[in-house]
Amino acid sequence: MVSPFISYTLARFGLLVLTLGIGYVAGLRGVILLILGFLGSGIVSFVLLNKQRSQLGGRIAGYFSNLNAKIDANTRKEDTDE
Repeated sequence: MVSPFISYTLARFGLLVLTLGIGYVAGLRGVILLILGFLGSGIVSFVLLNKQRSQLGGRIAGYFSNLNAKIDANTRKEDTDE
């Protein structure tokens, strides 16, 4: 199973390349191509990559939830040791 982070990042990069390619074929060049490429890929990814973004967010939230639980457990252990 591929990590949600890698999956989402590769999908975002693919959309960026696609939008830059479309802009280049449409005749855009230079800074305008870059600006519209990043803007276009951001808008498209917001719609198309919702599932991957949710999976990534869930993974990150779970990581920090586990980290907070460990910190709380260590705090309780220190409190009982005193």
